[in-house]
Amino acid sequence: MENDILNRFEAINIHKHGGNLSPHKPLLLLHALAQLKNEQVECLTFRDTEKFVKPLIKTHVSNLSQSARVEYPYTRLANDRDHGQFWWVDEHVKNASGDISRVEAYERNLKAGFTNDVLHAFRENPELIDRVAFKLLEDNFSPSLHRDILDSVGLYQFQDKLEAVYRMKRDSKFRKIVLTAYSERCAICKYDIKMNGVTLALEAAHIKMHAAGGPDKVTNGLALCVIHHKLFDLGIMTVDEDMKIHVIESVEGDFGKKLNDEFHDKSISLPRRDKMAPASQYIRWHNERIFKGDLTCTTELGIS
Repeated sequence: MENDILNRFEAINIHKHGGNLSPHKPLLLLHALAQLKNEQVECLTFRDTEKFVKPLIKTHVSNLSQSARVEYPYTRLANDRDHGQFWWVDEHVKNASGDISRVEAYERNLKAGFTNDVLHAFRENPELIDRVAFKLLEDNFSPSLHRDILDSVGLYQFQDKLEAVYRMKRDSKFRKIVLTAYSERCAICKYDIKMNGVTLALEAAHIKMHAAGGPDKVTNGLALCVIHHKLFDLGIMTVDEDMKIHVIESVEGDFGKKLNDEFHDKSISLPRRDKMAPASQYIRWHNERIFKGDLTCTTELGIS
């Protein structure tokens, strides 16, 4: 039964055409799992769901061309049944595309949730909720964002377990070869703090994330401090094929201004050997699929 449930969630239809990753369904499901685990909520309402999930989608949407409409995953999940249905939604009027309008979803406060057999499996084995949540994170988001997503939806209890599983799944050599290539300092800010010879808060970032098929190769890696790694994975900043840093103009706050002033259009610190430098195909993927700015527009304006 456990494998059957995992297979159902693994088979959700997520748009990945051309390397795009869409966070809509995974974030909605993670919210639903948290509501079930923490509050024993088995039936969601659209208004409450939209209030919590829409900001999450806006934060984690991979590029500006994607919308943050919650009604799409809310109803479309009921159609994902390649390995058996796991989601239900109230009857509703569908438009030509097979979707529901937000107005109807909001006015009717449309109800939805996990099917009865899935709820039964979760009651029999509460740890299955954690396993499903981990699989959703692993398949759809960069590891640097996992803890923030778990905090946002309210799934706190299995973070240490998730970290241990993550370390087992990843190629341990990747971190070593990337940090060594960049002389154990952040390629963006040159952060290089150590204690007792141990590098602290410095990570090997995938340029093309694992969830999109990015390999554990040094040419698909950057040594980044934890802050710049997270901002890179969120699309707040990127690196172009000339190895110049780009920061979106819309980032706010004093640190956001500092980020633009200090790093925008500056060159990254390159690895010690040319053959270890980021490969163009991975850089292009990040620019096109993750970065929330527009490199073409900034180039035309003479910003880069």
